[in-house]
Amino acid sequence: MRRSFTTVVALLAKRSKQDSQNTLKFLAHANRSTTISSLFEKPGTDAVHVQKVVDLLNNELPDGESNRRRVDAHYDILMSRLKQVVEKSIAQTGVDDVTLKSQQLSAQEMIKKCTTSDQLYALLLELQVSGKLTTSALAKIIMNRQFTHLSQVQENLPGFSHELELAAMLVYRGRGHEASLLYKNYTERWTSRWHKLAPMAQKLIWKCDHRILGVPGVVDRSVEISGWTASDWVGLYQALYSAAYQLPRPHSTQLTKVQHLFVESLRALSMCISNSGEAKKRSLEAVRASVENRLSYDTPEETGATVYQYRFLRRLDDLLQLSARDADVPEEARLVLAKVLDSLHREEEVARSQMVIKFI
Repeated sequence: MRRSFTTVVALLAKRSKQDSQNTLKFLAHANRSTTISSLFEKPGTDAVHVQKVVDLLNNELPDGESNRRRVDAHYDILMSRLKQVVEKSIAQTGVDDVTLKSQQLSAQEMIKKCTTSDQLYALLLELQVSGKLTTSALAKIIMNRQFTHLSQVQENLPGFSHELELAAMLVYRGRGHEASLLYKNYTERWTSRWHKLAPMAQKLIWKCDHRILGVPGVVDRSVEISGWTASDWVGLYQALYSAAYQLPRPHSTQLTKVQHLFVESLRALSMCISNSGEAKKRSLEAVRASVENRLSYDTPEETGATVYQYRFLRRLDDLLQLSARDADVPEEARLVLAKVLDSLHREEEVARSQMVIKFI
């Protein structure tokens, strides 16, 4: 994609000045967003410009017959970005210091500077064409509340990097028939490539499963995923913390002791959510603590408690104690909390002893 875009610019530059200017103005002054399909709808003398653009884009193009949807998206993304570049080129004759400085900014810094959906979409196309689109940058753009170009992205979905992760973000943000159809089209691919997906995308998929199919849908996917691990259990509970007590319970031998305490704590805390306004906040705090202390990476082979584990246990203790003293928590949940606290205190004592030995 990057080579094709470079070819377009280079070949246009080699043409006669008047010839190039006419084609560039044709692209820049389109009445609506320029895509391949819209180009072919233009009648009369515009057909000359259409042919020039098509000839340029055909250079080094992948085999269109084998993957037509991906090729269409390839064209549309390039054309959208080319139109934006041309508009800037016509508006200014040179590159000023501000432009030079913007090229040196990181993707995160550029995203922070965007204040509208149009700016975010332009940046998304720029990162894609330049080959600098990461899953982190993708999430910061697509999940931004100001970003409203979801339908444009969905139309060109196969042409973007990190397609499966992007599909999960679009389903999560979308609603109605289109979101359901996209979910149906990608759900099997998500399952088959589960451990290739970014953890953030996995959590979004769990949330989409729960929203669209409920707990049975979540259970079905967990059974279908090949090579299910302790990290998958932690990720599932992190994603669906508010419904933790409804999720399947892992066998204790599948998790480390600290991971097991995390799961049992979330199950206990989530039982309180319907009665206590603070319970959901405490559940979310437990999830944040598990991420900060890298709970997904715990392994049974580790000898002794780590600093991360001990710090996490202390934070979990505080949260459970607050819930146990919450007057809005029903008695049944309070008994469950007390049981988890007993186990937690025993593990804390062991971890404290091991930490002392380590620093002697």
